[in-house]
Amino acid sequence: MSENTSNQENFNSNIDQNNSVQENPVNSNDNQVLLLQNQINELNQKLIEANDKNLRSLAELDNVRKRSREELEKSNKFAIANFVSDLVMVAENFFMASENSPKEEIAKNPAIQNYATAIEMTEKELLKVLEKNKVQRIFPLNQEFDHNFHEAIAHIESDAKEGTIVQVIQAGYSIADRLIRPALVGVAKPKS
Repeated sequence: MSENTSNQENFNSNIDQNNSVQENPVNSNDNQVLLLQNQINELNQKLIEANDKNLRSLAELDNVRKRSREELEKSNKFAIANFVSDLVMVAENFFMASENSPKEEIAKNPAIQNYATAIEMTEKELLKVLEKNKVQRIFPLNQEFDHNFHEAIAHIESDAKEGTIVQVIQAGYSIADRLIRPALVGVAKPKS
């Protein structure tokens, strides 16, 4: 009998296990579905974060490209600034010598006339070369004073409108709207 009792107990135990296995698959499937849904949600969140990082990286790369392009354009535009800064002193001395040449002597002597003509042609050619490289001479005689391009070193009593430049002591220069050297000027003030 004890063998029968033991067999009966084993049989009952197997039935309980089968019932629990049969009940667990439903619970197990629900748990697996929940687990898979959680994994899907986590992966979706990671995908969203990765896409966001990717978009930010692309935007930053685009900004770096734009800044680099702007810096390169500025470098190209102003690469000759130091050279021009040195050259304008020589050019101004040349212009001053040309302006102060003895006009009466030039008119009397044909040899000096040829020399003066050559200097005038050289002066015009120098201005063309400077302009070709976007270097502009600032000679603001009879213009309104602009502190961005002019430096007033004297106030001169004059009949001209106050703030008008009545004397240019030294011409200024700029490269593509970047000031290399301001024009040194005398500005009109009312007579006392």
